[in-house]
Amino acid sequence: MVRARYKWGMVIVLSAFLMIQSADTYIISAVEPQLIQEYHVTDAVLGILITSTLIVGTVLYPFWGYLYDKYSRKLLTVFMAVILGATTWINALSRVFSQLFVTRILTGIGYPLPSGAFTLTADYFEPKSRGKAMGVINAASPIGYLLGIVIPLVVIGEGLNWRYSFYITAGLSLVIGLMIYLFVKEVPRGSSEPELEGKVASDIYKVKLSDLKKILTNRSLLLLFIQGFFGTIPWTAVSFWIITYMSIVRKIPSFTITVVLLIWIIAMVAGNIISGYLSDYLFKRTPSGRAILGTIVVFLSALLIYLTLYSISDARFYILGVLTAFVLPMAGPSVNAGVMDIIEPELRGSATAYLNFFGSAGSAVGPGIVGIIATAVSLQFAMTVVSAITWIFCGIVFTLLIFIIPKDIARFHELMKARREQLNHMP
Repeated sequence: MVRARYKWGMVIVLSAFLMIQSADTYIISAVEPQLIQEYHVTDAVLGILITSTLIVGTVLYPFWGYLYDKYSRKLLTVFMAVILGATTWINALSRVFSQLFVTRILTGIGYPLPSGAFTLTADYFEPKSRGKAMGVINAASPIGYLLGIVIPLVVIGEGLNWRYSFYITAGLSLVIGLMIYLFVKEVPRGSSEPELEGKVASDIYKVKLSDLKKILTNRSLLLLFIQGFFGTIPWTAVSFWIITYMSIVRKIPSFTITVVLLIWIIAMVAGNIISGYLSDYLFKRTPSGRAILGTIVVFLSALLIYLTLYSISDARFYILGVLTAFVLPMAGPSVNAGVMDIIEPELRGSATAYLNFFGSAGSAVGPGIVGIIATAVSLQFAMTVVSAITWIFCGIVFTLLIFIIPKDIARFHELMKARREQLNHMP
């Protein structure tokens, strides 16, 4: 049995890597004015660069997921840290835009880290405590977003070249990669399942290509994938347009916007962590517990986004905005833990990769739809309608999951019991 202190230390190290990865994703947006000035490019060209990098990461999710199910997750994560650190470092060395474009796209190779982070965490934490761990890991993304904005502001504010921002994130990625190599231990797949506790001494369960079809025939997973696609649409719809909304529609000063975003990010971190505890609490009482929490969260999100964006005063907008930021991420830990509850340990990396693949595809849709509707009606209406409709649809999907997922959880535990019997009869 792995000691609790070590397990949480491992989660913190993996979360730190996810923070840096998230910061690296957003940092190029923060240095956009400097890139335009130095390379004489347009916003549209930089937008293509950012999109291309994200596409590379999205397309590679299934590939990395399969590798994480077959080989050492620890060593693959170290390798990913080296890729992310090295390519980001090379970004800073670019002297012409074509060099930056190519090296930046290569950075996307190191983006599909969640596949490994979630599956490794699942084998450290037993089913009834996974939600808490997933909540901490999910909280890394908003913190990384904040770092991606703050690091360039500090660097440029000190009169340094924008390249130092990339040197910082590259160096941190390499340092964390070294920490993972030295301190994170690989554990056998499935060793945290109650039926296999003390039975799995080595990593005997690994994926085969023929096994991947099980992921697409699991009804609960398919519902989670559908939810993942539609559930990310409002996230990007809001995050991409919220600054424009506050600045142009509500005419809020830039400094106030910065303070508001900081408070909202803190609320998101708290929402992730607290929802992890709620997810485990409900799961201990019913197999549908995580789906019940997801249902409540997405329906409540649809209501809160309407109340927030249509607030009659800025004071009410700020207060409701904090509550909305707290609630919006609360389905995430339940979704990630739910994947681990219903699929074989040797398929969890691939299942998580497919979830992120569909989520990334959905995230690409939101900003464009809002822009089209905003042109025809208004930005306020567009953000509200797109977010509310997609979250209501996700609520319907989660409701179906309440009735379906208990059967898949039961099937999973029957499989684990069968494996225990096989292990008992092995010489």
